[in-house]
Amino acid sequence: MIDSIQFSDRSITLLNRRQLSQDEIQQFGALLEQARSESGSAKQRLLAMSPEQLALLQKANSLADPINPRGLSEEGAANLLSQPDHSDKVDLNNDGIVEVGLARSIIFPPVNAPEHVKIAWDKATEGMSEMEKGLQGFHMHLAIYGIQIEGMPQKPVLPPEQQWGQQGVAQFFGLLRGNLEFRVSREGWTEQNRELKTLYDRFEDQLNAIPATSNQAAASDSNRAGQTTNQDQARQSTAVTDSTHKDIIQLLIDARMGIDREKLNEIEERIQAVSNDDSLSSEQKKQLISMLEKQKEALLEEAQRNTVENEKRKALLSANGALYEQLKESTLYQI
Repeated sequence: MIDSIQFSDRSITLLNRRQLSQDEIQQFGALLEQARSESGSAKQRLLAMSPEQLALLQKANSLADPINPRGLSEEGAANLLSQPDHSDKVDLNNDGIVEVGLARSIIFPPVNAPEHVKIAWDKATEGMSEMEKGLQGFHMHLAIYGIQIEGMPQKPVLPPEQQWGQQGVAQFFGLLRGNLEFRVSREGWTEQNRELKTLYDRFEDQLNAIPATSNQAAASDSNRAGQTTNQDQARQSTAVTDSTHKDIIQLLIDARMGIDREKLNEIEERIQAVSNDDSLSSEQKKQLISMLEKQKEALLEEAQRNTVENEKRKALLSANGALYEQLKESTLYQI
């Protein structure tokens, strides 16, 4: 362990993986300690550094581009001066996206979450590979923060003490299990869906088993005056987000099967219009609706053929290709 700062074992592993020499690790630690002892903002501290020091920060943080302090947010600057293991990263705007320099990454549990949440997650995911843990963390992140898509409603984010309080946790797992029920209704209890249920149960059990600290309880008490209003807002935002998630899931399923949702909706509208047209006789309505139903069936049959062809294609993929395909689908589908 170096003299200037106590790096965690995880940080040392990451720094070695990023090919820092022992001398560079020691210099990086000294740089962090010096920055923390100085006054002023993180950006000001970076502006005072030499090109060589900035290059060392770039390497230690595994950044592709050289660091330009003037182009960074305060959050991005502050996180350059932190341990690689995320233990002291900051999310100043509480949006769930952690800026490190210009890079933006998702970290779950959120860096603003109470310590007992991070401990519970580590215990719930014990034994998982880094890739699997990352995919599941991404899934959890989406449940809390939603998906940032231009033109679609954004999910309001609760302060950490509310998000991880009793009410927030109940809503969080309610959304997770609601999405799981939707998956099961489409796929049945596949191995992946059983694994998701096990993970949710383990995470919830660990959260219930690890008590929050007195500081967190005090923070919760200080917000009790506005709790009713916040709960009402949370219920409303959850309802909007649930609808948004289901819409996005439907879009992904349509894309996977090759369904033209616009055409299907158009046919449904025409069927409804025919049903409501009083100028048509019962026999005319029956014939027109039958014709439209056949058009709809043809679209669905085509989608089914596309699905079969896709499954055949995946069956012919190499082992590596099949794994990539599975990971890609899992990442998109678990929202």
